[in-house]
Amino acid sequence: MKSWKQWVLLACLVSMIGHQVSANAVLAPVENYVVNRAVGGIIANRIAAAQGVAANDAVWLAKAANDPVYKATMAGISSQMTAVNVASTVAGGALALAGAPLWLTIAAGLGITALGAYYFSSDGLQKVTISQVSSSVSIQAQSTPVKPAYTAPAVPPAPEPSYGQLALTAGLIVYKGLCDYGGDCLSFPAAPAGYRANAPFLSEGGDYITIAYSLAEITRLESAYSAQLSRLGVWNWADGSKVSKSFSSAYYLPATGGGYDLYGSYVVTRKPPDTVDANGNTQTQPSVTTYETKKLTEWVVGNTAPIPKAFSNLTDAYPAITDAQKAVPMPDAQLARLADEAWKRAAAAPGYEGLPYSAAEPVTSSDVTEWKAANPNAMPTLGDLLRPAANPTRDTAGVPISHSIQPGSSTGTNPGTNPGSSTSTRPDLGEDPNVPDPTLEEVPGADVILQPLLSLFPELRSFQTPDHAAQCPRPAFDVFGKSIVMDAQCEIAEQYREELAATMLVVWLLVGLFIILSA
Repeated sequence: MKSWKQWVLLACLVSMIGHQVSANAVLAPVENYVVNRAVGGIIANRIAAAQGVAANDAVWLAKAANDPVYKATMAGISSQMTAVNVASTVAGGALALAGAPLWLTIAAGLGITALGAYYFSSDGLQKVTISQVSSSVSIQAQSTPVKPAYTAPAVPPAPEPSYGQLALTAGLIVYKGLCDYGGDCLSFPAAPAGYRANAPFLSEGGDYITIAYSLAEITRLESAYSAQLSRLGVWNWADGSKVSKSFSSAYYLPATGGGYDLYGSYVVTRKPPDTVDANGNTQTQPSVTTYETKKLTEWVVGNTAPIPKAFSNLTDAYPAITDAQKAVPMPDAQLARLADEAWKRAAAAPGYEGLPYSAAEPVTSSDVTEWKAANPNAMPTLGDLLRPAANPTRDTAGVPISHSIQPGSSTGTNPGTNPGSSTSTRPDLGEDPNVPDPTLEEVPGADVILQPLLSLFPELRSFQTPDHAAQCPRPAFDVFGKSIVMDAQCEIAEQYREELAATMLVVWLLVGLFIILSA
């Protein structure tokens, strides 16, 4: 009897342990504040620039926590990110992990995604796209396919390169199209048989056939093409605005009728035309920067492109994300949009006293590049975006934002905080070296301090003024047979002897004082 009871008890314990392990497998990872520090560091450089300090200045950053503008800016961003963090599970929907909000769901709450897609790419073989389509999550893990042999043609250089030349520079394979519009298309080779079946991404225009083997290649081509159009001057004829576009990322999503469509994300700057007021004065209108997405209709996603995996929620999708994919870095443009939106919301909040936000000077990829130059190993990755922005069991202040925030700290002003601590925010200074308290020497009295001065010139201490007798001069002279004696001054001096003595005493004291001070 006893034996079977032991077996039943053992089975129950194993079942409980197995249940606990399976439950913990989908729990959200703990926070590491990598994204918090990145956002804080990028904005800190903006604050430093406004104060005339170089970016990434170590001395300024070391004492930035005491700077009132820095503190107010970080507090404002922290407050806004805390508000988004609270509501981000609802906003992110299926992008929450085990019911907990992450930086990925905060990004969804900020509305910075392009049609619900997040992209993480490296210049190597890895490319990961996470998309939320309706109530499901799509994870796209892409490796760059091997290109077939291709010899790039010798195309004569031109002041403004053609689309085919730009595609060659971006690393794409380019073939000759129908050459409807002339140009240099005849310099390119004809497309081989079966090129459609083996093209991951295909674009067929009137002059060129371009084949891309990764989204990174498409991004390079579209970036160069957008930059060239902006240089040539792209105008919005509807209102006369001058528009320049900077291509950010290429990605693709499931199409409504099956298959996949390719999309592009752009940073668009519009310069409205100047206006003239009633007095005839020209009013210069500031530039406005927005983020736009559009379907790249010229591109077709081929059969050889990797097919995304669909999951009902991020909790189910998380185990399918490999460690290598979690290490894929966050694109500069995406981190710039995250920092920009966080700062913009903070500056628009009532009572904000931090660095003012200007729509004409948003946070861009160049800000990220500048910060990354001093922090090459601190760039957030996909794994960092899949971590909470705060620790709800410790960070009662919400989402901490600072260039120096570390796990175990909730303010960011104490980078030496012990990372292993989960409750204390006191700095860990190491073991007690048992150094005794400092002692002070006995404070000397006034007589001791003045003794060196009082002992100067001892021979003068016995000096006495010699006796001296003086009389008031009484000059006399003879005029017209009479002797005249001038003694009126003596009478006056004798009458006011005491007053004159006091006056001259003060005069000689002042003369002596000037002599001493001028020595």
